[in-house]
Parts: sequence; C-alpha cells; structure tokens
Amino acid sequence: MAYNRGYSGNPDALPAREALWPLFMAVDKERNGQLSESSLRSALVNGDYTAFDAHTVRMMIRMFDTDRSGTINFDEFCGLWGFLAAWRNLFDRFDVDRSGNISFQEFADALVAFGYRLSPQFIQLLFNTFARTTRGRGDESYGGGREKTLSFDLFVQACISLKRMTDVFKKYDDDRDGYITLSFEEFLTGAQSLFLFNSISPVTDNGLY
Repeated sequence: MAYNRGYSGNPDALPAREALWPLFMAVDKERNGQLSESSLRSALVNGDYTAFDAHTVRMMIRMFDTDRSGTINFDEFCGLWGFLAAWRNLFDRFDVDRSGNISFQEFADALVAFGYRLSPQFIQLLFNTFARTTRGRGDESYGGGREKTLSFDLFVQACISLKRMTDVFKKYDDDRDGYITLSFEEFLTGAQSLFLFNSISPVTDNGLY
C-alpha cells in the first residue's frame, strides 16, 4: 500500500462572510447564533437539491465545532462553507460524465489523483461502504439501469474518512514504508481514535464499517 497526504480540504479563499450571513440567519431558527445538526442540515444540499446525509453533517460538526459546543457558530460556519466549496470543485473535476454523482471508476481516479495507491479490492470496499444505489443513465423507457454512486456529501465523507485512517496509520509508520508493527494496545488506541471520529458510516452508527 502506498499513500500520500491526500487532499487537505483547505480552500484557497473563503466565501465573503457578508454573503454567508443571510444564509446563516435563515437557518438559525432559534436566533441564538448557533446551528444545531438539524439546522445545519437544512443549509446543506447536494447538486440535485437532496439534503446532505445526516452522517456527513455530523462529520462536519465534529470537524468545525472548534469550541466543542455541539453546534456551529457563524465563524465555524464560514470555515465549513469554504471547506465544502473547495471539495465541490474537486467533485466537479472528477464527475467526468456530469451525472451529478461519482461512479466507482471516477472515485478510483480521484484517489489516484490524491496520491493514494490502493488495491482495487480496497477501493471497492470503501466505495460500497458509502455509495447509494441510484438510477443509471440507461434508456428510461426500459426503467434505466441501477448503479451505486456517490453523491457530493457521501464523496466528501468517504474521502475524509480515508484521510483520517491514513493519518492514524502514519503515526505508527515511522519509516514511511507502508508497513507497521503494532502492539495490541497501540492497535486499540488507533482504532478508538478512528471510532470516535468516524462512527458515521451510512451503513451503521455503531462504529467503523
């Protein structure tokens, strides 16, 4: 296995705060300057106007809730919005067929571009963990095909989850050769770190996939 740092998600320039304030206020139903998970979800939509997956929203809160309040204030919202804008550019780059979703091959191409060298079997496992079955682009008169794809929110969730796993692995891979030897306690420490951050797969709420 080979890996790189992947995409960090840091945008070159954040959207103007003034432009985001009306949106923040529109979804701040309680008028307390804090967005709950449900309020934040109402502000986040995919390209087809479907709501963000609840697990992805939870991941965003964990990443940007810097004061650990369990909610998102306006400053945190601005950072989150810029982060998603940068990922949206990446999503559009790899959505080669402009379907509004990422196919398995498009996902595999994205991981290669991010610097990952992973087996097709692992990429398929990661893809299947987050992908949803959608209508294909076949002949609609025959019902069209059905295929697994990643919407924007699930693409972000899959990539960030992979980066988190990579970061944990790197802590133990001192010589950067892609192999590690762990004691049982070290394994549990790494697994617990992943569990706390990444127990948000659409497959299960009980931990890693």
